Amino acid sequence: MPDKEPVRRRLVAVLAAAVLFLGAGAFGLRWWESRVDRQSEGLANIGKVLPGSVTDARRKVDPGRTERQVLDAIGQPSVRSESRGANLHAQWIYYYADGTLTLSLTEGYLARADLEYGPPRLGTPGHAE
Repeated sequence: MPDKEPVRRRLVAVLAAAVLFLGAGAFGLRWWESRVDRQSEGLANIGKVLPGSVTDARRKVDPGRTERQVLDAIGQPSVRSESRGANLHAQWIYYYADGTLTLSLTEGYLARADLEYGPPRLGTPGHAE
């Protein structure tokens, strides 16, 4: 049996090293992806968390207000997107530490305001649906 003991030790050592290597690889990839995502969001100005609370911001805007009135009331959104077709539709997303305010505008007027409480999921498309 003394012949098999060094082989078993080497096998256990190799298997342990492989498990550690795979675990480190999985953690490293996940860390790298989140780092790149944060840098991309910063470059695109996505994920800018605004000061204040989502509830206070929602109180300042009501459907029927113009784009200018909304901008004057709560400022520039964290994320802005729009589509042009028969009508101009825009979606503005405001990230706050306590939640997310999503505004839907049609032809320059606020049509709908949605609130989502909880930590914002920055840059996640369709999160407020």
